[in-house]
Amino acid sequence: MECVIERAPLYASLALLQGVTERRNTVPILAHILVEAAGESVKFAATDLEVGIKTELKCRVKKKGALTVQARKFFEVVREAQADEVSLHSLDNDWIEVGCGRAKFKMLGLDPRSFPAMPSQDDKPAPSFVEGMAAQPQLGQSTGSAPAESRPVKGELSIDAGVLGALIDKTLFASSPDEARYNLSGVFVEASEPGVVRMVATDGHRLSMVDRAVEGFTMEGGAILPRKGLNELKKLLEQPGESLVRLVLEGSVGWLKRGVTELSMRLVQGEFPDYRAVLPKSWQHEIALDRDVILSALKRVAIFSNERYRGIKLALSPGKLLLSSVSPELGEAEESLEVEFQGEELVAGFNANYLVQAISTMPAGEPAVIGLTDDASPAVLMTRGDTQYMCAVMPMRL
Repeated sequence: MECVIERAPLYASLALLQGVTERRNTVPILAHILVEAAGESVKFAATDLEVGIKTELKCRVKKKGALTVQARKFFEVVREAQADEVSLHSLDNDWIEVGCGRAKFKMLGLDPRSFPAMPSQDDKPAPSFVEGMAAQPQLGQSTGSAPAESRPVKGELSIDAGVLGALIDKTLFASSPDEARYNLSGVFVEASEPGVVRMVATDGHRLSMVDRAVEGFTMEGGAILPRKGLNELKKLLEQPGESLVRLVLEGSVGWLKRGVTELSMRLVQGEFPDYRAVLPKSWQHEIALDRDVILSALKRVAIFSNERYRGIKLALSPGKLLLSSVSPELGEAEESLEVEFQGEELVAGFNANYLVQAISTMPAGEPAVIGLTDDASPAVLMTRGDTQYMCAVMPMRL
């Protein structure tokens, strides 16, 4: 195989592929990308067996063929290249020559025939189980182990790239980073009603939910999109390109196509908790603060919170919200904010990071609204300008 590719688009494509390749070297081929040249284009593919990306670039093909190249080193070579074009030439015994102007590099590849197949809609659901939630205040409780065969999932969503990116931003932060808790390690997607897409995420201590109207959207069942897949999907959505994207969920696979780039992911197999049963229906007190003011105050007070639990106190009294934190090893901090409130004093503890992450997803310049009831009930965070979004955070004992 031999081809010549423009450096700028090649660099952008390799940057996107980096997040998918496996870096632990447990399976060497997963640290490589597959390169196939034919006609007037070259195709790239990367996968870790759970998430995969395919893309295509125009190029001058001198000799068609396929090869694999170590993703990280190839990316570094292209990043540092001074030339406007990069050439790829396959040699004997899976060696590859990379040319960048006057610089030449020889890299050892692997047999392209050993590159794994990408996830496809024909995949069958894999056996799975649902991990129980920790024995402490939780938002949502699993109904038990997932059935041997999950409910059929089938949905197709045509949506603006910016809108889909915002849906991910407003939910992904609340999912569990612990992959052992399968049913909480991603974002749940369903049609809350015809023409409305809903995304929900929870790690058991907080829950974030957002609805958006999408004309013609319907979905059979619901699906859990994995954290890694959504992180890579968000990168793709942030790149310049077509505004309308198509997300398809079917069987055990989801995939999104934007222009010449397609991202596929295996859906998380498990039963998402019954989040509707724990959504706060009402709260006793509601205060509104400038989003940037409360965000900055929370970050300052959190400096002296416990580095592991990040606990701070919110003390609400007539006309004032007092934020405070205490650490025997570090010291203490407090800051008061003026609020429109009349009523009995209320004190509750929360994880500062949870509050900061939820408020950070709100648009700047719009008041952040906090709903409180007592020291044992979740705080509800939202904005009056977006009634379709809310985040609930369970309190802490401090």
